[in-house]
Amino acid sequence: MLAFAKDCEQDFLEIVRHETEKEMRKKLQSQTRELEEADKRIQALDRIIQNLYEDKVCGNLTEERFVKMSQSYEQEQQELKERTYFLRQELSKAKEQSDNVTRFMRSVRKYTEITELTPEVVREFVQKVVVFQAEKINGRRTQRIDLYFNGVGQILLPEQDKRETA
Repeated sequence: MLAFAKDCEQDFLEIVRHETEKEMRKKLQSQTRELEEADKRIQALDRIIQNLYEDKVCGNLTEERFVKMSQSYEQEQQELKERTYFLRQELSKAKEQSDNVTRFMRSVRKYTEITELTPEVVREFVQKVVVFQAEKINGRRTQRIDLYFNGVGQILLPEQDKRETA
């Protein structure tokens, strides 16, 4: 993986970005749109509540009706504020994930020539290793191992994709 990242840095960056961006782009667009709509609705609710108060003061609205309507609008506004808080956190996480690719490439450049797999190198690059049960295929014992890298997750290089589909 490191050799491929070092020798074909642009191709590697494209693979990593493609993997992270395809799912991220859809999610970000949806969340950004939802955040904008929620912000607009919060502002509209502020105006509605203000108008309700003015109608009550002018005598156009009964006390009972005012209480019911204002509670309903304020509850909706509170839910929207909580949702916008959550969406802002999600958008922040997405930006952080994008920055992780840059950090990963910095680590790759730092360890251009790894001659020995030390615990330090493993901690720097590997988030987790998933080892599957061994199988016999065509008389040969094979065992699938998935590597998940820090900041970028699992990355399948082009050669690996071809072997797995064959």
